[in-house]
Amino acid sequence: MPRSTENILFSDLNGKDWIDKSLPSVWTELCTVLGILSGVVVLKEELEDSFYESASFGYGEDGFYYSFMARGSEVWNRVMDSDSPVELTSGTYNFFHENCSVLLLRIGTRTNPYGFLLVEFERGESGLMQSMLFLFGEKIVKELSISRGVEKSPTRQISESQMQSGSLNFFLNQIPNLKNGVQKFRQDRVLSILGPQGSGKKTVAKWIHSEVAETNPILIIESFPENFGKLEKSLQAWGNEVGNGSLVFPKIRDLNLGQKQILWSWFSGSEFKGRVVFTDENGAAKETLPDFERLLQKNPIYLPGLNLLPRDVLSTQIDLLFSELKESQNRWGLSLSTDAKEFLLENQYQEHFSELKNAILSAILVCRGSEIQKGELGFGNSKLDLEVPELEDLDLRRGIQALERQKILLAMRIFSNNQIRMAKALGISRGSLQYKMKQLGLI
Repeated sequence: MPRSTENILFSDLNGKDWIDKSLPSVWTELCTVLGILSGVVVLKEELEDSFYESASFGYGEDGFYYSFMARGSEVWNRVMDSDSPVELTSGTYNFFHENCSVLLLRIGTRTNPYGFLLVEFERGESGLMQSMLFLFGEKIVKELSISRGVEKSPTRQISESQMQSGSLNFFLNQIPNLKNGVQKFRQDRVLSILGPQGSGKKTVAKWIHSEVAETNPILIIESFPENFGKLEKSLQAWGNEVGNGSLVFPKIRDLNLGQKQILWSWFSGSEFKGRVVFTDENGAAKETLPDFERLLQKNPIYLPGLNLLPRDVLSTQIDLLFSELKESQNRWGLSLSTDAKEFLLENQYQEHFSELKNAILSAILVCRGSEIQKGELGFGNSKLDLEVPELEDLDLRRGIQALERQKILLAMRIFSNNQIRMAKALGISRGSLQYKMKQLGLI
């Protein structure tokens, strides 16, 4: 071993201190000594199924994204399945440097990979380089083992029975007249779900539909034609589409008198055999039609806002939501700090579940550590909708924006908000990224 490289593998620091404080500088020194043109260390986050860049060399602030090493790609699988370094040559893949070779080495074992090393170098003999990279990979495994200790299990803040019930079922138990409402819905085919903004009215409507109409279709109608003739035709078409299923009409009190008259006449006198769910916030309608108001009040269910839940109930609701959202992002090892949990309990939710879920999801997407802190709960962005709509929701713009926000927030965490590297990874120009971030309220 060259004397110039000996000190690279030894340090007074170990474990997490070595990974956090020494790894970036040691990687730069190793690459310099070995004559490497550029290289990167990618490690797996503790208790997660996500990989993040931990150290880089030779890219400048522009950085570079190796698209051929995306999870599940052919090259990824080759590297993760190989106990020996995998060498690639330019021409087939897009490298940072022209006319060079790339060496890839898995860190850890096939069954427990910690990440990988990637270096670009001038074509030629790579025996010494492979040996040194292998030793460096072993060094990383050793320090990660010290840092993470024996494989840990995620700390559960909620009981197993509550975990099985899920956040939705737990919330449903807080609705006082739900059982009677569902029973009447089976008989009368009409139901009104009233509650504060963002309190989960459409979610509850879909759950009730699954209980009553089972496998029949459900359609959520987000907008009504203003032309009365077109509205009558649309109601007929929607009814034919769902058959014995359910039609959900959100924000029903925003309709004008003519629209309400047509809707009431259609439900009362047509051959429609399915069910209708109306949803809206509590309060008076802009324009009142007595027959239609009586229809709304025939079978109402009132949803409580988060601010009306007892503190212990809200605490469990937060734990359940957090558990579901972090696992949806493959971050099951993440936890909430005491200050963050207290902040969530004390916050006044203007948009209720929507605001709570978006705040938690945003923090999960941007948190780089293993514990979410109070400052990462971005309530300044409470208007952002990060949840991609379900299949029944036809709002295409909302779905696209929610997905774009999620991907950009994830890129912000992976690349430490370096917009050049984010843009390359996302496959768009830096100007397009900045425009999207402004449009989506992320800057």
